[in-house]
Amino acid sequence: MASPHVLIIGAGMSGLTLAQQLRKNGIPFTVFERDAHRDARGQGWALSLFGEAYGLMKTLMPADLGPVEQTSHLLPLNLPPQFSFYDITRPEFRVGVIADDDLKVVRANRRRMRDWLEQGIDVQFNKRLVRVEEYGDKVTAHFEDGTSATGDFLVGAEGTRSVVRKHILKGQDVMRPLPIGSIFGEIELSGDDFSQQLTLSHSNYIVMDPRLATEEQTAIFCALNRVSPDGKTGYYYFILLWVDQDAPKHAGEKRWTELASQEQLAAYAREKTKGYPDKLRALVDKIPTERYNTPGFQLQGVDLDPEQLPAGRVLLIGDAAHSMAPCEGLKDLVSGFNADMIARGKAASSVSNGVLEAYGDEAKFITFGREAGLMPPKPVSLSEVSIVA
Repeated sequence: MASPHVLIIGAGMSGLTLAQQLRKNGIPFTVFERDAHRDARGQGWALSLFGEAYGLMKTLMPADLGPVEQTSHLLPLNLPPQFSFYDITRPEFRVGVIADDDLKVVRANRRRMRDWLEQGIDVQFNKRLVRVEEYGDKVTAHFEDGTSATGDFLVGAEGTRSVVRKHILKGQDVMRPLPIGSIFGEIELSGDDFSQQLTLSHSNYIVMDPRLATEEQTAIFCALNRVSPDGKTGYYYFILLWVDQDAPKHAGEKRWTELASQEQLAAYAREKTKGYPDKLRALVDKIPTERYNTPGFQLQGVDLDPEQLPAGRVLLIGDAAHSMAPCEGLKDLVSGFNADMIARGKAASSVSNGVLEAYGDEAKFITFGREAGLMPPKPVSLSEVSIVA
């Protein structure tokens, strides 16, 4: 029996990961991406690979990709990924995790990760999906340019505004604005400024005030996206997040941050964090007004239950929802996949949203293995950091 042909809509992390798994197992596929070319838009910031995600990328991907560590945001610096949490009432202490022999983690730069995953994959660019058609044991994807492609399965991996999801749900909109406001900014740091950020955390850190009630909670997420080839400059971003009592209740409604000027965004961020210790609000202070990202955007959630996804030849993965071989047990196979995928997605979303909506009720932090007892951060000097050739 010939292997099925799989149509993958979306060349992001989920779509390319699936494509590599199919390539490894000799299952034919085609990947379609709406962007005109791979650099048509920004790739977003860094992402963390823990646990099963790390195991998948480390041991189950095609060997010819090379080690996933080459996607690290810290290269060329020889430092382990590190994730910290600060309480502004005790700014000299931190809790969090650091990668070591017991905890395997890769904090990947998203551009490097996509390049790594795209190896050996012939992505069909400038293919914006407009509708999906199912008939018998075939699925056809119709694109905006008038072309189409037919396969045995179709997987929607095109993000939260998925056209494939809309097809499966027969037009039902399950996107919901999260009750969280957000402001973003970016900056490049070198010298003592870069060293100070590495002292706070090699990868990223969250700063919160536990004295605030849940409905007043604000947090800063500060992160290193990548390092310059000479190891002397760090490219940072921060996200100010707060519980937004006036958040839109329906998709399509705009928040004030989507209409605000850069001056308004910068002023709001600085006002919200004026009570934070200097070192913990450094990114907010140092980022010039013109580097605050506009227009702003809404953080959206997608809630699905397994029963909403019929066991057919059209499936969802990744953000579109938060394998594949023809067999007589297709319904059981896909139903099992959908149930497992939804459960994993709900758990991840629950932890992520819980940090802000309920001050970490579902988010667990452990102390650094080398800093048991909440020891203060050790100063980092760039002159002491080795560069990996």
